[in-house]
Amino acid sequence: MSYEYTVLFCMSFGVSYAVTPWLRRLALCLEITDRPDARKVHTHPVPYLGGLAFHAALVVVFLTGILGFPYLFDDSTLIFRFLVLLVIAAGFQILGILDDALHLRPSHKLIVEAGLSWILVQCGFSISQLTSPFGGTIPVGWIGDVLSVFWILTIVNAINFIDGLDGLAAGVVFFAALANWLIALHPWQHFICLISLAVMGATLGFLPHNLSRKKIFMGDAGSLYLGVLLAGSSLASNVKGATVMSLSLPLVILGIPLLDTVLTVIRRGRAGTHLFQADREHIHHRLLRLGFTDRQAVWFIYGLCFLLAMAAVLASHLPNQYALLFLFLFLAALVWGGIVFRAFERRLVPGLGKKNGDELSPSVLSKP
Repeated sequence: MSYEYTVLFCMSFGVSYAVTPWLRRLALCLEITDRPDARKVHTHPVPYLGGLAFHAALVVVFLTGILGFPYLFDDSTLIFRFLVLLVIAAGFQILGILDDALHLRPSHKLIVEAGLSWILVQCGFSISQLTSPFGGTIPVGWIGDVLSVFWILTIVNAINFIDGLDGLAAGVVFFAALANWLIALHPWQHFICLISLAVMGATLGFLPHNLSRKKIFMGDAGSLYLGVLLAGSSLASNVKGATVMSLSLPLVILGIPLLDTVLTVIRRGRAGTHLFQADREHIHHRLLRLGFTDRQAVWFIYGLCFLLAMAAVLASHLPNQYALLFLFLFLAALVWGGIVFRAFERRLVPGLGKKNGDELSPSVLSKP
């Protein structure tokens, strides 16, 4: 890591770490807290607004880079993309704050998310063409814009859904950003490196206040913000023509929250309930039912995310013609692991999955 990158990483970490206690006091003064109920694991009100520390960290990184290392931002396109991503992420964060404080209707929230995603796509964060592993490119036109919006919404809500235990979402995002940074080094993608380092520093600075201490939660203000940063940076790496491999790597890196989201959609669709109706069937809830403590469940998921992140980094060096084979093997392993986990879960918790005759009910995950 170069000196400049090290400074920016440390600035992000320091700002996030220093600002979070002040945000806790602010949330308590404004009475923006997450109160316990039957579906949550904490037993006393916990302040929200921790996610604001992420925006503060990203803004300081941008200003530090502009003023202290102007040669890092000598490209007007890079500055534009950085500012656009910060503004759209701030829009998602404001939406998250309103949801934390006022509990918005899910349909209204989704409409605003879609609108913000569309603006981001129209500012260049989209896939315009695909590079075939067998040679040549395939223009995708408006379909690429639609898929890009869907991708942003999926990543944003995947991070939002998995934010259920102390330190879980922040840790998952840290490993995703770490993988993105390592992949962006070869070939070097400056914008992705900057965003990834800033996210890594911000999440690490927040974790000491959040991990197994229940001092403050990032809330939707944090999970939506981190989600759009991950989604936007993954799209930014593909603007010149995405290969099959470059499109599949985010699926690997975020395999756990994405699987969580897919199973949530399946389960709630079968049950006829609203997509955003909360329950206790997330992967972390299921680990708790199996006897894991909060911390053990978090570290278990950390381990899975680290393995997936490193698999994606190694796969990024594969020739393009092996991309489809890698993705097939990855998906097969993920499905097989889910089947084994479900069988193990049913053996340890007799009768699980038989409620209402729904064979899939224990295998779906949702926001806590």
